[in-house]
Amino acid sequence: MLVTTTPILEGKKIIEYKGPVFAQVVRGFAIGQGFLDGLRAVVADRSKGHEELISQIRTEALNELEQKARDTGANALVGVVVDVEAVSLRERPMILGKASGTAVTVE
Repeated sequence: MLVTTTPILEGKKIIEYKGPVFAQVVRGFAIGQGFLDGLRAVVADRSKGHEELISQIRTEALNELEQKARDTGANALVGVVVDVEAVSLRERPMILGKASGTAVTVE
């Protein structure tokens, strides 16, 4: 699957637009993880645990997006956007990963 953030694929001709596809992943923190990473962040100005979780969520959302594009019969995704943000569900901190793009068929 070819994936790009641009609206075209250089050197490829889009022959069919299948339409927009969306994916989302929501994950919570393990009990204590948020607190311990918060302490580490204060000391080190970074939180390796949070960075790894965000990277995993971004990858999962992109993988899900690619599968949804395949399900439409597409062989490429253009205009891909992946976003990760913190949300709170029932007072529980969560991380939401969202991905979107346009599924297309290219020659």
